Amino acid sequence: MTPAQFAGAYLTTAQEVSDGTGIDDVVLLAQWANETAWGTVVVGNNLGNIRCSPTSFCQYASLGDFATACIATFHNGFYNAVLEATTPEAQLAALVASPWSANHYGGTLQPFYDPLEAYEMTPAQDAALTEALHGVRDINGALFYPPTDPTYGNFAKLFEAKLKAAAANPPPATVDFTPVLAAITQVQTALTALQAAVTAIKTKTDKDLA
Repeated sequence: MTPAQFAGAYLTTAQEVSDGTGIDDVVLLAQWANETAWGTVVVGNNLGNIRCSPTSFCQYASLGDFATACIATFHNGFYNAVLEATTPEAQLAALVASPWSANHYGGTLQPFYDPLEAYEMTPAQDAALTEALHGVRDINGALFYPPTDPTYGNFAKLFEAKLKAAAANPPPATVDFTPVLAAITQVQTALTALQAAVTAIKTKTDKDLA
């Protein structure tokens, strides 16, 4: 699976385990991506390769059953350092240092975390927001989604790139409020587009659940 496909398939399960442990859902996805080679080897819905004995892995009837078992495993006393970590970076480090790794994570889960971090939104939500922002311009008047941008087509990564660029090149001090008013107008336009996209996603989700 690609990172987008993996996130689309298992983000809901990660969010369920996150609710029961406090561990960041993308940290969980990164661990499971390592354990399953990006979803190519998933036996009995056991995304984390939880063992039922020293020589066998558990099998679960559903991903929900796996989530319940995963929460219980994190609370079995061997993973207190993971539960006590308060940032994704600290949780990743604690997982690598925990018995779950048993040294087979190669010292880091970062190569699995980084490509998944963009998909805290589902791929479908990311695509909807991308579409909604076509034609929207940023506070400098540039298209928010220029096709030549290497992050084009991925809302989260593009937004991150925009923030970094803004931080690196702050506007000069000025008492002219015209740029501020223009920026507010641009933000309002972007927010209107975002609101429409979120409403569309909610409407579709409500229909799918009906």
